Amino acid sequence: MEGLQGVFNGDFLPLEDIKISPMSRAYTFADAIYEVVPFIQGRPVALDLHLKRLLKSCKAIDLDIDILRVQREIEKLAQDALTNNTGYVYYQITRGQDRVRNHLYALDLIPETFGYATITKQTTRIQKAKIVQDIRWGRCDIKSTALLGNIMLMNQANFEGANEIIMHRDGLVTEAGSSNVFMIMNRKVITPPKESNILAGITRELLLKHFSQDFELLEEACHIDALAEADVVFLTSSTKGIMAIDQIQDNKYCFNQANSTFVELKTAFNNFLNTAF
Repeated sequence: MEGLQGVFNGDFLPLEDIKISPMSRAYTFADAIYEVVPFIQGRPVALDLHLKRLLKSCKAIDLDIDILRVQREIEKLAQDALTNNTGYVYYQITRGQDRVRNHLYALDLIPETFGYATITKQTTRIQKAKIVQDIRWGRCDIKSTALLGNIMLMNQANFEGANEIIMHRDGLVTEAGSSNVFMIMNRKVITPPKESNILAGITRELLLKHFSQDFELLEEACHIDALAEADVVFLTSSTKGIMAIDQIQDNKYCFNQANSTFVELKTAFNNFLNTAF
C-alpha cells in the first residue's frame, strides 16, 4: 500500500502515516462496516446506491454517520488517485475506540472513518471455483468487516487448487467468496433471491433493474446440482463487474464461451457502465 493516499477521521494522509489504536473496536471485535465504490476513468459507478447501502449497514448496527461527509471524502480520494483511471475507493466506518475491551460498547463512542483509493487491473487468470458449505453468520446482508468465514473458505480452496468458491446452505447456492452468483440455463439468467444470508451486490441490483426487460433475469433458489447443467456460471461485484467461472472442481461444468446470452449481457452491461454514470 506504499504511496497510496488515505483518509482517517477526516484527515487526508499517506496510508503509511495513518495510525489506528489497538483499542479500536474494528481491531478487537470487527465492529465495523464498509463499502467498495468502483470508479471507471474517474467516474463513480452508482455512488448513490453504495451510499444507500452504507447507511443501511450503519442503521443495522446502530451507527450514526454524516453521509454527506462520507460522500465528500470518497469523492476527494477518487479525485486525488483515480482521475482518468479505473479503480475503487474502500471506505470503512468503525464504532470507535474502547477504553477497555468490552462486548458492551459505551454510548459516547465517536465513530472512526477510514478510506483509501487504488487503481485496479482486470485479471486474466482462469477462474476455478470450489463448491463449499457456507459457514458464515446469519446476517450477511450487513456489509460487515467480519469476513473470517469467507477468508477461511477461500484460503482452503486456494490450498486445494481453486481461486474462487461457490457457497451453499442445505444445497442452495448463496454467494461466491466476495461476489454474487448467476447461472445461465436455456437463456434464463438466474440468481439466488435477496435474503439475509446473502449480500445483495450493487452490480447485481443494476443487472436486475436495467436488463430484466431485454434478458430473462430471474431471482430463484439455485441448487448446487444445477451448476453442472449450466451453460455459464458467472459472478458479479463492484470490482469484478461480470466475470465468468471457467471451471468448478469435481463438477462437469465448463464455461461455454460462445453462449450468446452471456456475450450479449456482458456487452450490454459494459456499454451501460460507460454511458450511464
